[in-house]
This record gives sequence, C-alpha cells and structure tokens, in this order.
Amino acid sequence: MEEDQTMDFCEITQALWKSYFSLDRGEFESVFEWLDENCSIIGTGKHEFYLDRASFHQALMQEAEQREAVAFQFKDLWCRQRRLSQDACLVYGGLDIWWEKEDKTVYIDMSSRYSILYHRIGGIWKVVHIYQSVPNVEQAPGEYYPKRLSDQVESARRLALRMEDLALRPGLTQLYNYRGLEKMWSTWDEAESWIFVADLDDFKSINDTYGHLAGNHVLKRISGRLRKTMRSGDVVCRMGGDEFVLLCGAVGGRSPLYREKDDEGRIPAGDVVSMPRRPVPAVGLRPRRSAPRPFPALRPSIPGKSAG
Repeated sequence: MEEDQTMDFCEITQALWKSYFSLDRGEFESVFEWLDENCSIIGTGKHEFYLDRASFHQALMQEAEQREAVAFQFKDLWCRQRRLSQDACLVYGGLDIWWEKEDKTVYIDMSSRYSILYHRIGGIWKVVHIYQSVPNVEQAPGEYYPKRLSDQVESARRLALRMEDLALRPGLTQLYNYRGLEKMWSTWDEAESWIFVADLDDFKSINDTYGHLAGNHVLKRISGRLRKTMRSGDVVCRMGGDEFVLLCGAVGGRSPLYREKDDEGRIPAGDVVSMPRRPVPAVGLRPRRSAPRPFPALRPSIPGKSAG
C-alpha cells in the first residue's frame, strides 16, 4: 500500500471487490487492510451507512455468517481511475453479480455502481470512502427522477385507454367504427331510442373524379357536421366507406331527425357539404321519405343482441 508511481488503482479495486465477495475468509479479511480507520462506507441497503472501519467490520462479520455458501459470480466488473492530486485518486465503475441456489429456490441478480476514494496518509495509500448504489428500478429511461409507482400505473392506464380509443375511433373521422358501435350497443338503453342508417349520395364519384384525398376531406367534413348536429348523448358511427349509423336515445316516439313538411308538402333536404375551391357535386345525407321504425325492430341486425 506504499507509494508507487506505477500503481494501478483499477486493478487494486477489482481485486478488492473479488475478495469482498469471496467465500475465503482470509481474502475477505484482507479487504479491511486497505480501509482507513475513519473510512466512511455507504452501501446499497438503507442500513448500510458506516462512519468508520470498526462498525463496517462488525456488520460484515454478521453478513458473512448469513451468506453461508453464497458464491457470487461476476457478470461484469469495470472501473476507471482519475488522479485528483499526488495524494488522492478516485476510482469509479460498475459491477454485475449473480448467484442461484442449487434447488432453484433463491436467485440473486444485482447491478450496481460505485466510487472509491484512495488517499495517501503518511506515505501509505488507504481507502477513505466507498459509495455503492443500485439504480432505481421504477425510474424509466429518460426520467431525471423516479415517478411513484402509482403515477406509472396511472400513466399506463391512460395510455391503454388512449390506445383503446384509437382502436374504436380511427383518426380520419374520429367517429366510432363497427367495434365501437358494438361496445356502445352492449350497454345502450333501448327505451325510447332510435337508430338511423345513412349513406352519402354519389360518394364514389368524388373518389373517382378527384381522388381519395378529396374523398377523405368530404368524410371528415360530413363527420364534423354530424357531430355538431347530434346531441351530446347521441352516438355517431362510421361503418366504413360512406355508411353511417346514428344512435339516439331518450327521444320518445318521434324521430330526432323529424322535419316538418314545407308549404308544398316536401320534406327539406339535410345539410349539404361541398369541397372548397373546386366544383364538386353536392354531397349530403339523403332524407328518408318515411318515419324510421323504432329500435326493437332493428335489433337482430346488431351483433350481440337477440330479438325479443
């Protein structure tokens, strides 16, 4: 431990770690020869905080008795050294150890980081400080501090709900798809409810003439108009293509889309949406010429419900 210009503190540190985890009592005891009597040691456990060599030695003797035949194996052991002055050298690094009991009832796998400070005292190099830590398993990559487990669970729950919502309401129209309709229908209150099925006039000609991007624009405009027209408690679904289903609850015997005839006995047409800046044939909801039947008559057409 005397001064040597060619001293390799990384090599010394690796030897100390191997002796520390060794089952050989002689090697184990040799670790303390390097420790200064006032050496401070901070380990991975909450109780592992020692302010001198004596208290650390006492704790390790108790640990050695409990360790019994635990023969730790090194998966990785690396270090770097930084000379702070002629009388001080810092060594830092990481180690991965593991061990498994023969009957497979106990398995240990630990990764940790450490720093060891060597200081020359009276011409002799001693270890004056050891710090070892284990990364927080609850701290996700990129986080600067570990979130509480409950926060992580809540974040995962919100993400799951978001993914479910994306599966039920695709991004193009933000309307429920067929799976979304099935889910809503499974808990739908049929009392005084109405269901409407609608499609768009001449929608295929939009795609054929102006392309599918123009068709998508029309679908988004129509979907937005439907959402604004329907009540907050109603459900608008797009089955695919230009087909829509509207679920309207608690409306009594009269259709929520009922329109009075004008003076000439005609039913006013629905709202018409056209493409901006380009001449596009009028696209709107086709008005029905007769009042729709109430929900029960259509129940067999919705999976998951039986007629009755």
